[in-house]
Amino acid sequence: MILSSSHQFERANVPRNPVEETGQEQHSLRSATAQLIKELVWGFVRFRPKKKPICLYSSRRSGSTMLMQIIGANRGVMFSDQPFGMYSISSANINRLPVFAYSQIACPDEDEAAILRNYFQRLINGQIRANTPWKFWTRDFHFFNDRICLKITDAKAIIDWISRQFDVNTVVLTRHPISQALSVANNRWLTTGKGLLKNSDFVKQWLTVELEAMCWDLYRHGTELEGRIVDWALENRVPLALLPERPDWLFVSYEDLIVHTPVVIDYLADKLHLDDRQAMTRQAILPSRSVRGASSLERQQLINQRNQDRLVDWWREKISKDELLACFRILDRFGIDLYLPDANLPNHQHIGRGGFA
Repeated sequence: MILSSSHQFERANVPRNPVEETGQEQHSLRSATAQLIKELVWGFVRFRPKKKPICLYSSRRSGSTMLMQIIGANRGVMFSDQPFGMYSISSANINRLPVFAYSQIACPDEDEAAILRNYFQRLINGQIRANTPWKFWTRDFHFFNDRICLKITDAKAIIDWISRQFDVNTVVLTRHPISQALSVANNRWLTTGKGLLKNSDFVKQWLTVELEAMCWDLYRHGTELEGRIVDWALENRVPLALLPERPDWLFVSYEDLIVHTPVVIDYLADKLHLDDRQAMTRQAILPSRSVRGASSLERQQLINQRNQDRLVDWWREKISKDELLACFRILDRFGIDLYLPDANLPNHQHIGRGGFA
């Protein structure tokens, strides 16, 4: 295991001992006022589901908001942004969910599964609104909706359970593990993988004894970057393992979305039966809501300039070669070869898919 020097951590902009945060801290009165406004707007929004729901599975800072808004640019598609996230949904909705460690839902028992099944059914029926659009002046807001797209970041481990329980379209989105890890670390967000390690059923089903021990060792003694790579590997463990066996699931990477935008939009429009490719294309060239709120000025400029190469390889100048190799040794231990050290884009063949080039 390679430990980074302090100099290397400064270069990667990853603090050695960060004070991790669950999300944006909000003033209680301001939060309550915002929720009231949302509820008032939602009162005018009509949702009569007629088309198959879309479940978009991704990690934080992986381009999920961007893809969600691209899909939501189609008239009649209403999104639900992280409906399972205990740090992002309203207090009314969190009371409807069982609590899992670090907000990572995995391997529910019979009672938990019944609660999740009821919650999900009410989401796709429109009986529950969880982080749906309310800014009526934006492209992704529609007063009349007949389809919902759920952006799921905290329940990727039950992707197959949802797919078997409900008739939904499944889309898996990834971003290069180092790029995603640096972005999350820069936001100082709470780790996620520890929640999955604390789930004994998940460990038994998806990890070996040796792999579990390695994860804990890296969390306790590794670098911040190594810990974030463990997060990425644990979060994506189930979707990546199952993708070769689920040909009906769609796969897209953030890098594909940036480099091969028109091809990816055509692919999604065809597979998901989305009608407005022009609206999707217009949305694709705009910075997402999460980017505007969290990215650095440099990243914002790259997005505005549509500098495709720099958008997908900016992270390489932030880490050393030793750090790069250390990260990929971790991924190799997991048996994950979707991304390789010398490539910015994923190899789709490693998960049984064709690429977009």
